[in-house]
Amino acid sequence: MALFRSIKKCRTCDLCRNQPPLIQFKRKADVFWIGLSAVKADVSKDVPLSANTRTGKLVDNIEALLSDISFYRTNIVKCLPLKDAKIRYPSIEEMEKCFKHLTKEINYMSPKIILLLGRQVASFILKSKGIKDFELDDEFNYKPFFIDGIYYLPVHHPSYVLIYKRKFLQNYTAKIKHFVKRFHYQEAVA
Repeated sequence: MALFRSIKKCRTCDLCRNQPPLIQFKRKADVFWIGLSAVKADVSKDVPLSANTRTGKLVDNIEALLSDISFYRTNIVKCLPLKDAKIRYPSIEEMEKCFKHLTKEINYMSPKIILLLGRQVASFILKSKGIKDFELDDEFNYKPFFIDGIYYLPVHHPSYVLIYKRKFLQNYTAKIKHFVKRFHYQEAVA
């Protein structure tokens, strides 16, 4: 798969020195989870949003509720951003440099739904699509954006929910499950 080989070989920025790009090899997926950036991982066996993380475990739980739907996990920034040996948020410039890979992943797999994990991810992706305003409702009543045949849904980052909204975890999970089921089976109307 040329797409994944090209991502693995990317040297556009220096983040690859911290850790090679972290990707999930798949041919098809109906739903994308998009996170911000890679975490420290074993790139030979881990995937983005791995079950080795609290976020990944929650993603696993949601996917298990939708076992008939294919999912793909990725990040805007494929490599590990570090400062003084500690993980940091990637810069806008780093996200812009890596965005071409995300665009290729989306074009290659043609998902029906893209779940944007957290405000930073949603802001960056939606801005690239010409959308400047969106809301992350405290009741998890999320509003999708239908762009180029794909539903983009900004949602709270799983780690935010696990830390600050833990008692509402079932509601968060149910809302994402409901959205995915609803729009996965619905024929998109332009």
